[in-house]
Amino acid sequence: MTLGYAMDASWGEHLDAELFLDIQDELDDIKLGVAEVWMGDDILAGGYGRSIKDWQRDPQNLAIFKDHAAMVKSIAESTSIRSNGHAWCTADNDGCVGNTLERTRCGDCDNAVIGHSHSGIYQRLYDDLKGLLDCPGIGEGGRQRIIRDMARSRDVLIQLGIDPETRIA
Repeated sequence: MTLGYAMDASWGEHLDAELFLDIQDELDDIKLGVAEVWMGDDILAGGYGRSIKDWQRDPQNLAIFKDHAAMVKSIAESTSIRSNGHAWCTADNDGCVGNTLERTRCGDCDNAVIGHSHSGIYQRLYDDLKGLLDCPGIGEGGRQRIIRDMARSRDVLIQLGIDPETRIA
């Protein structure tokens, strides 16, 4: 996709290398910033988020890097990092269903990193779904899906150390 933006209307007659490098530099900066947050002290949810924190607790893992900056750079360069608005997705293929219709699946996905910056989304999902529980026209299937998605949203909030019944400011 980045290459597509760097190409002109004649599709490949020449490449705007400067634009391509600008986009790549911006992407690298974003990934470094995200990896820096991941390697901080904040709690992370999602399968990959929990794995990062487990990995970070082992001093032997940290000892392989010259310093903190080298560790962050290595993680940023070696990990696919994309935002889907409600999580950071590290999947390097298109098999992820949480990026589209089923956002609540990210909480237990092995490729997801969910931080406090995403907590408002999960709190709103939880609150909105809770409000739908007593709607008369949703049927049993709709009710079961609401219960399932409430549980998923609640689990993310709990992983982040947030009580889902307490409103986030």
